[in-house]
Amino acid sequence: MDPGIPTLPAVLDPLELGEHLRQSLPWQGKGLREVEVRLVKHHAGKRCVLEVTGRTEDGSLSLFGKVYAEDCSDVYRLMEEIGRAGFGPQEEFSIPQAVTYLPALQLLLQEKVEGRPATESFLSGDEAERAATAGRCARWLARFHAIAPRIGPSFPLSSHLLSIEKWFRRLATLGEPLADKARELFKRLGAAAPDPQRIEMRTIHGDYSHHQVILSPGRTVVVDWDKYRLADPNQDVARFTVGLQRLGQRCLGSIRALDAAAEGFLKTYVASNPSRVTTHLAFQKAATWLEHAKHDVHKQAPGWRDKAEAALDEGLRVLEQGV
Repeated sequence: MDPGIPTLPAVLDPLELGEHLRQSLPWQGKGLREVEVRLVKHHAGKRCVLEVTGRTEDGSLSLFGKVYAEDCSDVYRLMEEIGRAGFGPQEEFSIPQAVTYLPALQLLLQEKVEGRPATESFLSGDEAERAATAGRCARWLARFHAIAPRIGPSFPLSSHLLSIEKWFRRLATLGEPLADKARELFKRLGAAAPDPQRIEMRTIHGDYSHHQVILSPGRTVVVDWDKYRLADPNQDVARFTVGLQRLGQRCLGSIRALDAAAEGFLKTYVASNPSRVTTHLAFQKAATWLEHAKHDVHKQAPGWRDKAEAALDEGLRVLEQGV
């Protein structure tokens, strides 16, 4: 068991969890029995993703849950507000319906969304499917940036620059060529940083990528809201496009393999929300590449040095060419 998540044993106990559900979900959980809990993903010391199922008087109960190391009721409140703002379960562009938050268990329960992960569509080899998926992802994000309520902790440019410096300092300890390239990218990012007064702070997803999008018939759903904040919306745009390049590098053998999908995503995003300024996008993309290089170094998976160097090279290229 994970001592960093003190409520995890109770959540994984079907009898104890079932009792909490019967108390918190008087309608959905009426006559609840045969509760089962399946661990989907475990982030040690931080959170666990779970699937919760059971039988009720009206049929069945099937939910996704997240149990956290500390109170995250704010994520539940955020999801409720976003849902009411036009992203409810009946909308074309939506998020999972927030069901409840159990403070005693630090457990967020939400709708289990059925559908095809966007990642599968981008890896399908079908260019038409890739283009359609990129368009759906772009239109979802454009709508979100346009109408979502402003809520969340502020992440101004000054905080972002501090994070960038931390990533650089981690890479600077590694020796050449990584340290030299990280130093050059850090220097160029400092020179390219936008004027804070020209950044329109909006609520952003904070981790928007192909991993977070589920494609259902007539519905595009975005999951995983743990990193929401008030920040430059270009961060979401940059993270998605860089994520496609990383996916191409990892699964298709080339960092350029999904460039057409990334370009289509950006064009659709701008066309769907013409008022949204993307002049800071090169800076945000380069910063995202630096962050990915830091992650490669931290994880040290096979080939991590080559991946980190490729990320730094791409960050430098983005700032040099502006794309």
